[in-house]
Amino acid sequence: MSDRGDESFAPPTAQTGPLPGPRPPTSGWPQAGSSYSGPPSYGAPTAPIAPPPTPTQTTGAFGSPVHHPTPAGYGPGGPGSPLPPRRPTERRSAPRLLTIGTFVLTLLLLIAVIVQTVLLSGLSSDVDDARAAQSRAETAASKDREDVSNLTKRIQALEERTEGTLNSTAVAKKVLPSVFSVRAGQATGTAFAFGQAPNGGTFLVTNYHVVESLLTSGSKNATIQRDSETYPVTVDRTDQQRDLAVLRTTAKFQPLKPAKVAVEPGDPVIVVGAPLGLTDTVTTGVVSAVRNDVEGLNTRVIQFDAAINPGNSGGPVINANGEVVGIAQAKIIAEGADGLGLAIPIDEVCKGLISC
Repeated sequence: MSDRGDESFAPPTAQTGPLPGPRPPTSGWPQAGSSYSGPPSYGAPTAPIAPPPTPTQTTGAFGSPVHHPTPAGYGPGGPGSPLPPRRPTERRSAPRLLTIGTFVLTLLLLIAVIVQTVLLSGLSSDVDDARAAQSRAETAASKDREDVSNLTKRIQALEERTEGTLNSTAVAKKVLPSVFSVRAGQATGTAFAFGQAPNGGTFLVTNYHVVESLLTSGSKNATIQRDSETYPVTVDRTDQQRDLAVLRTTAKFQPLKPAKVAVEPGDPVIVVGAPLGLTDTVTTGVVSAVRNDVEGLNTRVIQFDAAINPGNSGGPVINANGEVVGIAQAKIIAEGADGLGLAIPIDEVCKGLISC
């Protein structure tokens, strides 16, 4: 027998006696392309060689087939046949799709986080701006309150310093519509509205000596005039001792109000009347004194230095608040004397003639 592997050989002849043990092949299974004439015999028949295991096939976790490899040396044709070419490993598509989806989801979450961060940053900035604006507004409001408080204090101080100061223009504008000239027979004077009559008309106050000649003639009818408008009046009641008279008209006028506080020397006053028939005449002055020692007068009187003339009798004497403090009655005439006007205090009218 030759040791060359490419020569054919015949099986050995049978031998008698004990059989030697099997001798392993020296060159393994025949290689592809060599001739094969059967298994070698070493003096006794050998057991048939078991066929190679059949490859099994199972299914993978994702449904793809899993091939179990054929043991080495076993081809599809049995021992010694060439091995089939190795199949390329199939790629799993589902895990790849899952990976892409995960990436997209992660990207979207990242974008959402970025957008939310930007929005929160913007909101935080807006909140800071709002707080700053609120702080500025509170500061401005506090300053405004302080300014208002200071202004109020200044106004109060100014009012205290100017209390009692007469604004003659404002006072005259307020009282003039309630003051009239009176013609009673041959006499003239002044009257002013000072109460509402029961029938819806108006009560007016003047001096008794203004209507005295009319009453002496047996008449009670007179007229009042203002702005070229004439209204009929009647003498309603009189008080000769205090030189007072009350007139009554059906026309409606705004009554003047009596002063709440009695005047004192030095208080400013304004006198409104119709001296010599000149209606809406205004003069100003101060209270000179309050006295009850004037000869020929039976009442207490207010002395003032505002100019008055015939025709002013019965006109109102007004304080700085636009309230009536007295009724112009007369003036003292003497050589070289001036500014000695006299008025009946308004509270004398309220003692039985008109309810104040």
